[in-house]
Amino acid sequence: MQARTQLEAAIAIRDIKRVLVYSRNDINRKKFSEEMSEKLDMDVIPMDSPKKCVEKAGIIICATNSRSPVIDTDWLKPGVHINTVEPKSMKGHELPIAVAGKSSVITTDSLEQLCAYSTPHFLANTPYEQNIVQLSDIITGKTPGRTSINDITLFCSVGLSGTEVVVANEIMKMAEKYARI
Repeated sequence: MQARTQLEAAIAIRDIKRVLVYSRNDINRKKFSEEMSEKLDMDVIPMDSPKKCVEKAGIIICATNSRSPVIDTDWLKPGVHINTVEPKSMKGHELPIAVAGKSSVITTDSLEQLCAYSTPHFLANTPYEQNIVQLSDIITGKTPGRTSINDITLFCSVGLSGTEVVVANEIMKMAEKYARI
């Protein structure tokens, strides 16, 4: 369900022409692609490897139940934005910690909630923990967001409804601004 709603939200605010999808389960991957292609009236293409999705993506939405990383940091292209919406604790996380090391901006919808997990979040006690900023601080200009079209950005959702849409839209607006410079 998360993958569906995340995709619908991204499509609602961005001019996305094509979506590449990967799931470890071939049946789920094809079913999702067919369902969302029809619902969104656009190409939602099932891919046979996560690398093929990630290395071409401008926006990556990880909405898995995996307790181990599903992508490799080396696959990320400059300027990509990543949302992680599912497991993000020290006990299991869908993204490698190294993604934070490549990210110029790391944000969350609620620092308080991120730090309140019963099991510490996946960036706790890493050099990257101090780099996490509250999304509202970027939107209000209190904290700088993306400063270059090549900045990799990471959003760690804690599940506050709708925030993922806002963050993707704001980051893409900043990217467009810097593309014109």
